Amino acid sequence: MSIFKVKQWWSNGALQNEQSNEGIQNANCLKVDKFNSYPDNDCILVGEESLLKVYKPEGESSQVLLESQLSDIILQIETGKFTAGAEDRQIIVLHPQNYEVFYLKRKDGHIEAGNQNFLAPVIKHSFTRKADSLTYGPFGNIKTRDFICILGLDGSLSFFDQDAFLFMCIFNDVIIPSPVAYIPSSDSFVICKSTWVLEIYSYQQLREFSELNVRQNKKNIPQWVYNSGEEISRIQVIQTSNNFSSIVALGERHLYCFQDNGLMKFMIKFDFMPICFYAYLIGWYYEPGARQLIMVTSDDSKLFIYEGTTLLWSCSLLTPAISISRCFLKSLPGGLVTLSNKGVVNVGYLSTEPDLNSNAPPMINDVTDPEQVQAELEVVEESLRKILNNNEDAGNQRSIVEQILKIKADVGKPVQNLFQEFTGDNDEALHLLMCPVIVILTCEEPNFIKSVQVTYVCSSPFSCSEPTICLDSINGTEIIENQVFLTSEADITESRVKIILTVTDTSGKIIVMSRRVLLPLSLYCTPVQNPAESHLKLRIETNHSCLEFSKIFTDFSEEELTKFGNNLTFVYRSTKKYITLKTDVEQYSIEAEDFTEMISILDHFLIRITDHYKRMAVKDFRFKLKYDKEFIKQLTHRFLKCVETHAKERIKLKDLEDELNVLQKQFTVVQKRLLVQYGSLPPGDCEPLEFLMKDTHKRLIKVVYGIIKCKETVCRAGSAMTAVGNLVIYLLKQCPRDDLKVTLIEEMMCLSSLYEHYQEWEEAVTQALSYILNNVFKKSEKDKEKLAPVTEQGILSHINLKRFIKQLRMVLEKMFSEIDDEPEKEAQVTRIEEFVEVL
Repeated sequence: MSIFKVKQWWSNGALQNEQSNEGIQNANCLKVDKFNSYPDNDCILVGEESLLKVYKPEGESSQVLLESQLSDIILQIETGKFTAGAEDRQIIVLHPQNYEVFYLKRKDGHIEAGNQNFLAPVIKHSFTRKADSLTYGPFGNIKTRDFICILGLDGSLSFFDQDAFLFMCIFNDVIIPSPVAYIPSSDSFVICKSTWVLEIYSYQQLREFSELNVRQNKKNIPQWVYNSGEEISRIQVIQTSNNFSSIVALGERHLYCFQDNGLMKFMIKFDFMPICFYAYLIGWYYEPGARQLIMVTSDDSKLFIYEGTTLLWSCSLLTPAISISRCFLKSLPGGLVTLSNKGVVNVGYLSTEPDLNSNAPPMINDVTDPEQVQAELEVVEESLRKILNNNEDAGNQRSIVEQILKIKADVGKPVQNLFQEFTGDNDEALHLLMCPVIVILTCEEPNFIKSVQVTYVCSSPFSCSEPTICLDSINGTEIIENQVFLTSEADITESRVKIILTVTDTSGKIIVMSRRVLLPLSLYCTPVQNPAESHLKLRIETNHSCLEFSKIFTDFSEEELTKFGNNLTFVYRSTKKYITLKTDVEQYSIEAEDFTEMISILDHFLIRITDHYKRMAVKDFRFKLKYDKEFIKQLTHRFLKCVETHAKERIKLKDLEDELNVLQKQFTVVQKRLLVQYGSLPPGDCEPLEFLMKDTHKRLIKVVYGIIKCKETVCRAGSAMTAVGNLVIYLLKQCPRDDLKVTLIEEMMCLSSLYEHYQEWEEAVTQALSYILNNVFKKSEKDKEKLAPVTEQGILSHINLKRFIKQLRMVLEKMFSEIDDEPEKEAQVTRIEEFVEVL
């Protein structure tokens, strides 16, 4: 007899009906798990007859998330991922002749109403044989979802995948149903027979010996057998190491613990009648110090906790328990959950009462003045009122700052760096052009502004001499000058500089404003004589006669451009590639050898010509981009090829980084052993270790230089991909039939997220791409399954990268087919072949 008792922390007893429900409760109708809707707390699921209840315990408050009346009696409740691509754990409820799968959803309420919780049905499947219980898991090592195994009242095992029947197994020596459990580490099942024998069968064995393939004189030979000599009432499988799991079985007077290979770890003989048990680990299974504990309840409402065969603790329960589990709550980590035969759920804890607010100061029962408390309360209420009204004041505050702070941003003419006179390489000197970016801040009330931070955002290969400039105060007018220059031989992706101004006023409020300036074309291009004709052509039709190039590209003098006439060719200073602009009476055309050169000149040209007509007070200026299907076909292929190249270079970089990690550890180990050899008496032979250390050092240097070079290659591949991707988005925006789809695809591709030190573009796009393909373009379930990424592999793996590129191709094909000028001929458009050969 124990003098200790479990301390009650929460109970649903007050929520139960007054009438007695004794005898209707099932021991399998208690489940504790965590859902994405409530990530901070475990939720407790309880089945009572046909009523499903979901609780979220919070101290003394009894928060009922929902109570749902189901169609039939509840036999068992479990949670898992029973459909492919599930974003959250699902609830499966077993009825006598069917099972149902639900999502637990939460809809945030408004100020007057609280959150709304509901069960979203996913699957409902019926079967013919009466059910007793179920087990689930990734049968056959299929990691994408859980399969379902239902134990019938006649002892048969029926296997299901979502709502599809797979096969059935019937054992002749099973008269009444006994517990069945799945072992994920060995992909096998432990089955309790009516002959009081435990047998282990692999999933492959059960498939082969199903009733569909049964043959005469063919016997099921289990992998291992144990004769317990008594009826087994409950079984639980728990993973205890990287390679092994423990099988815990509860008999009438004994508790058995086996390793999944058949080795018995220990056995406990009780001097009481056990009712239920729960095994768990303290620590993680892959940690060498993880401890396996087992809680066992008795028929006289006692709780016993064992570690191996050692009894660690015993105490009295509040009520007799037919099921027991653990929960992890926000205020009570490691709580004890019990279910009584009347449906009462208790959450308790052992030992002394926990301090739920350890940071709070001790309470002092001093006499306080009510008037002083009321005055402090009014001050707090006023502070809260100011915070709540902050959103309304934000717009007014922004307008005030915009009125008193005038911002003007402009660019100057590119100039050569003084360092040019010390270099003899003319090509290198071209990269030393610097363009001044000038920001003029004029403040009418300097005392109202506390500080201003100016941030310059440039896209590779451009860079700023000072990315961030801070001003502690503004005295009337401030002129800030910064320099923008080319830093690498990458493709030009964006020729505008974004200037972000973060203004802090005297009250501490922050207002963010931005400006964009267009860099002059002369910073990154030079007009040259026309080379050979290019094969990629993009035409620009306008509703006005074509202008001379000297009126559009004002960055160059008229004398520089006049000699080229209507055929103007630029060469990029960074990549040394050519792009040609031509004019006739009615249209302009842009020609290049690659799509990577087009976007910057196209964007610059359209901005300049639009600005020209705006200055001339022409309001009806319009332009249209003209291209053929072959152009789109080549553009799509080029973009996918850029994605593949970028992914391949990232794989090479990751391999080099892994090699550097191994070499660094090897170098450290060799140094330690060499120090031991030096310090020994007499000193040991150090020559082999010195040779190994020098060789490792040479390899380290080689790998580091390889990483630096590979990072530059990855950045250049990212710039090329961004340039082609921006051209794709530009063409999609010109004549969209569905603005929402174009916006979604632009946000999905997030090309502006590529930076020099962050190139994980494929990982960022994968999830959004799958959503758009499955929900916006309404792909079939077969296509969804076929194109879904393999979750146990990285996105840069061979199969996932291949599927990723195929998804991109399908989205681009669909969008360009929708904006085709001849919709009646869309059915005749030939699908683009998959040119990209992955790895």
